[in-house]
Amino acid sequence: MQKTDLLIKNGTVITMNKKREILYDCAIAVTGDRFTEIGPTRDLESRYTAAKVIDAKGKFVFPGLINTHSHLFQVLLKGLGRDKVLLDWLDSSVRRAIWQIDEECVYYAALVGCIENIRSGTTTLLDYMYCHGKPGLDDMVLKAFEDTGIRGILGRGYTNTKTLPVDCPCELNETEDMFFVEVEKLAGLYKDHPKIDIALAPGIIWDVSEEGFKTIRQLANKHGLLITMHTVETEDDDEYCLANRGMRTVPYLKKIGLLGPDYLAVHSVHLQPEDIAIYRELDVKVSHNPVSNMILASGVAPVPELLRQGITVSLATDGAASNDTQDMLEVLKTTALLHKLHTRDAAVVSANQVVEMATLGGAKAIGKEDKLGSIAPGKKADLFIYNPLTAKSTPVADPISTLIYSSGQSNVETTIIGGEVVLEEGRIVKVNEREVLLKLQEVAAALRTRTKLGNTQWGQRISIGSFR
Repeated sequence: MQKTDLLIKNGTVITMNKKREILYDCAIAVTGDRFTEIGPTRDLESRYTAAKVIDAKGKFVFPGLINTHSHLFQVLLKGLGRDKVLLDWLDSSVRRAIWQIDEECVYYAALVGCIENIRSGTTTLLDYMYCHGKPGLDDMVLKAFEDTGIRGILGRGYTNTKTLPVDCPCELNETEDMFFVEVEKLAGLYKDHPKIDIALAPGIIWDVSEEGFKTIRQLANKHGLLITMHTVETEDDDEYCLANRGMRTVPYLKKIGLLGPDYLAVHSVHLQPEDIAIYRELDVKVSHNPVSNMILASGVAPVPELLRQGITVSLATDGAASNDTQDMLEVLKTTALLHKLHTRDAAVVSANQVVEMATLGGAKAIGKEDKLGSIAPGKKADLFIYNPLTAKSTPVADPISTLIYSSGQSNVETTIIGGEVVLEEGRIVKVNEREVLLKLQEVAAALRTRTKLGNTQWGQRISIGSFR
């Protein structure tokens, strides 16, 4: 008998392997942080003894979802600045909050954001962290990654805080050179970490000088880092770039050498045919954020055309200040529905295409297709176990369609990341979820008081404090 750390048996496994096999009455052996064998339950049970056994009878096993864009600090700001377009929303929430966001704020926001990702089947999360009004805030996101067990990519962001409202002065106003120093430091610290990677995340086209963009490309090449940036989320990008750089955004980024296979373009809503051709030519990847784009009325990204052109598309929640959740299952359904409505074609962006974008597409987008995105021997043991026995999901004729159209977080029973169980039978394993939620409510309420942020409904100023 061979020894293994974990054996999942009796499940229906949606492998997302090259043949896209769906295997029935299947078992999965996990040793260390990798899948070692997938096969019939009777066969693996006869050959393996496991330290831990999970019976997935009547359940579906999916590869972990990959969320390629979030801003975890924004969990603090859920519900604020609603019913506004992008720039107005920024001025009524994020831009007026950054100067008062401290380490405690970021830590509890990031913890809760990681928990919700885990509860919705996400095993890898790219956090685009641009909140640096005070020192030390990146460390709080990294600590939340460690404390929850999620596979995390810290997109170390840069934003020009000197452009924030004059009555919201930041303790720290980073320069581009300070940003580059921090990236170099983090790249060294996390070079060989088993679950955490670093990426370069310049904020948006108007936040960085041309020389700054060229340095970002040099750093990416030097350290093998992903570059990710908000790219033509709205028409404002091209308007600025034409007026100040003499070209539209995507051609300009090509000209200065920023684009390439390691560039993850976030949103890409307002692409011109020339832009799509450049993406295809340079193998640029896309992070599609449909819920955020809908809430902010930014428009509809041309995802069907991107897919037809063979461009890699991944899926993401965006930050909770512009999405209001970190629920990847909601993103899956919204992706399918938005493009059917927009094109008036019920067959466009099918359920199986959505699953591909959320798993294999995500893995390709972050440069980890050899490690993530499918359940196959040698790949990282990232998966979630889906229990269909809820009123929302039962009866099931097809687990793919059920996942996309009939799912909620209550279906995600167990989440495993790198062979470690981080959600077990509906319980977050590594932190006290109730206490974390209660603490976040208090921290966020205090932040709203300090910044004088809040909403008015039917002429009434809303004030919600502690839940204790």
